[in-house]
Amino acid sequence: MTDRRSASEEPANSSREPLILWWMPLLALLAPLVFGAWKGASAADDALREAVVAFLWPGAGFYVTALAVLWAGWKIELE
Repeated sequence: MTDRRSASEEPANSSREPLILWWMPLLALLAPLVFGAWKGASAADDALREAVVAFLWPGAGFYVTALAVLWAGWKIELE
């Protein structure tokens, strides 16, 4: 007879796995920061305003997309 209890149990460390790793939001923040800096540097006038506007939109979309890609890659264990 085989013991089927051990086959149905989850690994012990999966319950302690964090929802998101600490570095993922920081890495995802690079995309809107770089885009905002580029838009600000290439603006003819009022560079600070252009950089802030670009950081907020479409920078927010870049951030959410990058964070989702990082999280999904981590969850499906891409290497």
